[in-house]
Amino acid sequence: MLDLFRRKKGALKWVLWLVIIGLGAGMALLFVDPPTGMIGNLGTQEVAIVAGKGITWTEYRRRYGMVYDDFRQRLPADQLTPEVVRQLELPNQAINGLVSEYVMEYVAQILGIEVTPEEIADSITSSPVFQDSGQFVGSVRYQQILQSNNYTVVEYEETVRREILGLKLTQVLTDGIEADANEVRQEFLNRNQEFKIRYISIDPEQETPSEVVEEELQGYFEENQENYRSLEKRRIKYILVPEEPDKVELTEQQITERMAVIGEKDEVEASHILISSITPDAEEKAQGILQQIRDGGDFAELAREHSDDPASGANGGELGFFKRGMMVPEFEDAAFSLDPGSISDLVATTYGFHIIKVTDVKTIDSRSTAESQLREEEAQNLAQAVADKILFEANNSDLDAAGEQYQMETQESALFGLGDFLPGLAVRSDFNQQVFGLEVGQFTAPYQAGQDYLVAQLAEIQPSQVSALEVVRDEVLEDFKTDHAEEAARGKAFAFSQEAQENSDLEGAARSRNLEVVTSEFFKRDTSINDDLGYATEILSRVFLMQEDQVSPVVTAAGKYVVFQIAERGSVDEEQFEEERKALLEELSLSRQQQFFTDYLQNVMERLEAEEQIQINVELVDSIVG
Repeated sequence: MLDLFRRKKGALKWVLWLVIIGLGAGMALLFVDPPTGMIGNLGTQEVAIVAGKGITWTEYRRRYGMVYDDFRQRLPADQLTPEVVRQLELPNQAINGLVSEYVMEYVAQILGIEVTPEEIADSITSSPVFQDSGQFVGSVRYQQILQSNNYTVVEYEETVRREILGLKLTQVLTDGIEADANEVRQEFLNRNQEFKIRYISIDPEQETPSEVVEEELQGYFEENQENYRSLEKRRIKYILVPEEPDKVELTEQQITERMAVIGEKDEVEASHILISSITPDAEEKAQGILQQIRDGGDFAELAREHSDDPASGANGGELGFFKRGMMVPEFEDAAFSLDPGSISDLVATTYGFHIIKVTDVKTIDSRSTAESQLREEEAQNLAQAVADKILFEANNSDLDAAGEQYQMETQESALFGLGDFLPGLAVRSDFNQQVFGLEVGQFTAPYQAGQDYLVAQLAEIQPSQVSALEVVRDEVLEDFKTDHAEEAARGKAFAFSQEAQENSDLEGAARSRNLEVVTSEFFKRDTSINDDLGYATEILSRVFLMQEDQVSPVVTAAGKYVVFQIAERGSVDEEQFEEERKALLEELSLSRQQQFFTDYLQNVMERLEAEEQIQINVELVDSIVG
């Protein structure tokens, strides 16, 4: 695919900006460590299946990083705590977005919509992200940009492919959907019509009672005591079995076998010559160039003369260093099999015939890496085995006795709720769920918590209960005052509104009740009304529907109860409307198309869910935040 990128140029499609935004959002994707409680190769585990296609943990983790990073840019760093992440349901946002994309793929397949390699190449090579002075930056810089953002070429090309597929599918499904003239006119008015209003406002804070009768407070508490019920809490006894890699002993055979799997090459520096066609003539041409090289021809000069990869060809075929996963498999396998200075035979890919010359390699200490991997794996297995034995013994006696037998300390937690964190224990929400499914005396299964295995026994259940008034008095008193102030303010506002509406006289009703009438300056629908009311959604939506002398019902704005009337309706610039009509039509039509597209996919998704063709591994999804 890289070779194809170098040969393709094209105009930037607007949809590619979505790709650019996606890349920007992914600049810090892999900051979340894999959950330590998951066993096995997380990268290939499936978090969901959509119409027979699996969504891997790796793909989900990347998308979660994008969603997380988006919120991290909006909130101060110290506010995006794990608890806030749960409240915002970021894991669900990430998996739902991926499921939607896979549903889109499903629909596109049914409709026979595809994206060609040429379309992907055109989009990427024309993206400003990968251009310098109006030209594609070349394969080496392209790879560096992706690598610095934790993307492989394959992953990023798949992202681009899906964006283009989404655009194509949208065009097919929404062809012919267009806004009408009335919608265009109303949208123009919504954006440009100005209003002044006159209004009265009643602030509940001004109605707060200064004194409270004890009997009334007691009665309020009795009526609302369910609001002051504490949540059920639980306490556990537990033993932590540590993973101890430093104490693992390895055989030479184990190390040798793992070294063979790992290999020594980490990165390869190579050059290539591309003949961009898979035909007998192209193969004959490539074979002739290869023979010239073997007869002593200068590789760099031949690359400049013959390579169909202009970006690398101009540099003598140089590609720079690359890791595994950054080139197409056939090219990669050949390059990583060569020693420095070696020339490959012809390597056929879908983009033509390549002649590869490896100029340098970066190696890793395969023995050290193999030992580290094996020690960690064996330490995990040993810790789990000890945890299993402790659980077996504890079921036959008790946890304290099992701990003594294996010289492990038994500890106790404080009382905690279902959604609480357990200080000092690296457990996730699924552990709390296990604990809250136990009876007193029962055990959880051995649970991997950080670098330990945890064996836990439910020691105590503190049931949910209504708190005594003395315990929650301050909270009850605050709620009592707030509710009474709201009730008094609301009552005054509704009584005023009724009088003003009956007489169509807002100012007269205000005089009779000694309320101040305020007249605003001109405002538009998308602006704040004034410092007193702010951006009052109810007022801004109602004012477009009211007659000049009509008195509104009671609405809320900035925590106050408000009754208002149009004081003046500003004129609109008809010449401006004519200038903006076409752009508004396009914008509204696009909005309608996007809404139709969203609704269509949602209907397909609901059908697939009803047919049980969408399955989500909730535990694996939740595990990303612990």
